[in-house]
This record gives sequence, C-alpha cells and structure tokens, in this order.
Amino acid sequence: MSFNRESPVFQLALPPRQRYRPVLLPVWVHQATAPTGYSRTLDVFQTVVLRLCAAGVRDVGDLSRLIGLDTALCRTVIARLVEGQLMAPGMKLTEAGRRTVAEGEVAETEPQLVRVFQDPATGMLLPRILVADPVRADLRAHRGRWVTIQFGTAGASREVGALTLRAGGPLIRPSERDVLEACRSHDLAARGLRSASRDPADSVGAARRIGFHGTANPAHVVCYVIEGNDGSGRMWTVEDPFAVGDGRFFADLLAARAEADEQLARLIDDMLGKGRRDRTTAARKVDRELAEDARADVVRTLGEEVRNHSEVLTHLADIELALLKDTARERENAARNAIRVFECILPELNERFPARIPPSREPGVRERTFVLTAQRLGATSVPPEMRKYCSRPAGGLAGDIIRAVWAAGENAQHPFAAFIRERPTLLEDLDRSRILRNNATHGPTGAPAPDELEHIRTLAYDAARHLLGLSSGRTTISKRVN
Repeated sequence: MSFNRESPVFQLALPPRQRYRPVLLPVWVHQATAPTGYSRTLDVFQTVVLRLCAAGVRDVGDLSRLIGLDTALCRTVIARLVEGQLMAPGMKLTEAGRRTVAEGEVAETEPQLVRVFQDPATGMLLPRILVADPVRADLRAHRGRWVTIQFGTAGASREVGALTLRAGGPLIRPSERDVLEACRSHDLAARGLRSASRDPADSVGAARRIGFHGTANPAHVVCYVIEGNDGSGRMWTVEDPFAVGDGRFFADLLAARAEADEQLARLIDDMLGKGRRDRTTAARKVDRELAEDARADVVRTLGEEVRNHSEVLTHLADIELALLKDTARERENAARNAIRVFECILPELNERFPARIPPSREPGVRERTFVLTAQRLGATSVPPEMRKYCSRPAGGLAGDIIRAVWAAGENAQHPFAAFIRERPTLLEDLDRSRILRNNATHGPTGAPAPDELEHIRTLAYDAARHLLGLSSGRTTISKRVN
C-alpha cells in the first residue's frame, strides 16, 4: 500500500484558538499489543468527561453541549476511557473510574492493543500512541498536495485548506523496543515529563511482550502550525496533534522538512512573513547550541555518569537554560523541571526500597509516627500536605515523598535518609517547590522570583547527587539571575 487520496486523515486534536495553518503529516500506522500503562494523568477532556459521567450524564449529545466539544471527539474520549477500563459501555464508570475521580490517579492496565505511528521520511516512531479508534477528518476537496478540511459541526463549521507533506522513504517495521519507547514517551508526555531512561534488562523483558498485528497502513495526521513567539526569537511552533504534550518534537520535525519543502516554507511564510520564519530558523539553531552548552554544564557539574540518567540530565539542562534566558515563561518551566527531577527519580527509588506503612486503627497515630520518623531522620518540619496523606499516600510526587520517608525511617542506608541529614529543610523545600510548580502551571502568581529559581535549581542538583549517587564533577556554582 502507498500514500494516496484514499489514505485516511486522522484529526486527533481540536484546532487551536489562535491563528494556525493545518498540515497533513504522513504516517505508517502499526498495530501492536504493548505492555503500556494507561496514562496516570488524564488530559483535560478525559477528566471533564469522566467527572460529568460520574455526575450522571449518559447522553453523548448532552455531553457535547455541556463542554462545547464536537460529538465525534466526545465519542473518541469515551472510547479511550473505555479502553483504559475507567468507563463501561453506556457511559457508566467502572470501579477504577470512580477511584480515579476520587484520587486523580489512573492505575496501570494489562497489555493492550495500541496504534503506533512511524514517520516514513526518517523511519522513526512518533513519541505517541493511540488506544482508541481515531477520529477521521472530514475532507471536502483535493488539489494536488492541498486538501480542504471541514472543522466543526453543522451550523458552526468552516472549511480550511491544509498542505499534505511528502511521504518519502520505504516502509520499515519498527523494533519492539521502538514501540516500547513510544508507549513510554506518550505516558510521560501525558504526565508532563520528558523521555525517561530505563534499565536495559527491564526494556528487553518488556519488549518481549510486544507483538505486531497485521501490516502497517498509510494515513495522515492533522498538525497545526501556529504563531508561537515565546520571547526567545521563535515565531512559530506546532501544537501536539495528539493533544498530549507540548508539540516540541513535531515542531522540530516540520522545521527540518521546511528546509527542503518549498510549499511548506511558503505556508509558514504566508502566516508569518519570510523574515519572521528566517528568525525562527536562526533562533532554533541558537537554541540547539545553548541546549548543548547547558547539557555540557550539567555534565561538568555532576560528572559523566549523569548521562546514564537522560531524563534528569534533560531537566537540569532546561533549568540552566531558564537561568540564562530569564523570561517569565522560562522561569515557569524551571519550576516544573525542578519537580520533574524528583518525579523521575523517586518512583524507581521507591521500587528499590519498598515502604512499609505501620498499621494502626487509632486516628492520628500513623500521622504522629510519620512526623516522628521524619524528625529522627533530621527533618526540621513536616508540611501539612504530607501529614494529611501519610497514612494512605496516593500517586504523584507527594505520595512518592511520603513513601520515601517511611522507607528511609527503616533503613539508614536509604539515599533519602542521607539527603535529609544533609538538608534538614528538604521536606519544606519540596513542598514549596511543588507549590511554585503548581502556581506556574495553574495559579495566578506565575513565574517564581529569581532567588526562588536559584533555590530550586540547587535543590534539583542536590537530588541528583544524593538520590542517584552522582558525586563526581565540580561543585554547583550559584548563578545570579539579573
């Protein structure tokens, strides 16, 4: 099979509100059974749909009117929730769904059938998967590489021209480990993280559980090129066509294509003007050079061994870039990345050192025991959020910290024990950093102040040293932000 007018076009995300130009990205679609966990953090559509159905909504039309989402996309969201075992047919929540509404966490599921998407030009898998039937775009006309797509519903629809990118390259079946990495990247993106390093033995074992089904089929995915002046010189970017991550991968992919695709370059020119596109190209080049310098700086600070922890290296390098660029947006990103360092490290640490939460039927006894445990480890205080959930730690950062404290209290060799002894304010610092991250993401206060940014930078480096055992390299030098 080959790419042609009959190849389906998938619209996996809503058109953005700002000015945009749609392009059709050709992909080979492979189906495989993969041991992936259903995303532990629901996207905004899944969250709203799940909560409305928990409140008693049972009609797709009612759901569409309540949230202003196209009925076809509502059905796709419902299908994803059903395949994630959070919802049963009839829009009724399963026990796992009710628990997710209450706790905000999605439990991992058994291996399931997923779609993975391969870029025919490079042979690389996109860092995204799909577990539900995709929504097909409504095509109205073809004119060479241009197609007309209808967005919206009857009475509120509009037709928009989209450029089809060239396919190029032969079909090559990806490896099982490539599929595994795509599944993990999707899950991490849904949780706001970057790609994670894994134990090679673990990856080999998981890859053996992956099985391909049938042959790949050609398709196209609707991408949205948007104006994206973030203060760094970039004038355009791409929204994640899977509505999961930040779209950075897709922006870089299209930027590389635009260098050799005159029609794609002209599409961007028409939206921005040639001079602004050229500035974006130059800014991307400078960004790559700055990113390389930032990564090298992290390696000089922590030693070569940090390269074995690629996700931590990436987040620390992003913090260095934030210190250098010093824009409000970059400082917000730094607050997120500091917390992501802990979110990358603590889950695996807790697997190595399982926590045993002491049993007690008396109210408040476990809370007092937890506080006493933290104090014996050297903590100066225990934040209220950690006290509140110490008996039943949920998922996420707070739960991982609580489990680490419980485990460290029973094992003097636990890395978290040494970390608290070295930094008695660790629990307070983590709680403050968590609040800064939440404010940067959801709250009205925005970016952290420069002194707070330096504080959380030091905290992130200390986490890498103590929890990953990275002791080589030079001492972290405080960087003043003007």
